[in-house]
Amino acid sequence: VIVHDDIVDDLFSKVKSDLIEVMRTNTDYAEHAADLLMVNKYLERIGDHATNIAEWVIFSIEGRQKENDRI
Repeated sequence: VIVHDDIVDDLFSKVKSDLIEVMRTNTDYAEHAADLLMVNKYLERIGDHATNIAEWVIFSIEGRQKENDRI
C-alpha cells in the first residue's frame, strides 16, 4: 500500500492535467470533467488514507515509524 501511494499520486496528476485540458478545449464537457476532477481527488485521498492506515498498522505491530517517507 505504502509503495503504491506514489503511483496513485502520479496518476492523479496525469488525470487532473487531462481533465483540465478537456475543460479548456471542449466546454460542452466542462461540467462532467469538473465532476470527474472531484472524483479523481477523492480517489487520491483514499490512497493517502490507506497509506496512513498501513503506517499505523506497522507502528502498532513493530513499534517503529516510517523512515525517509517509506517503511
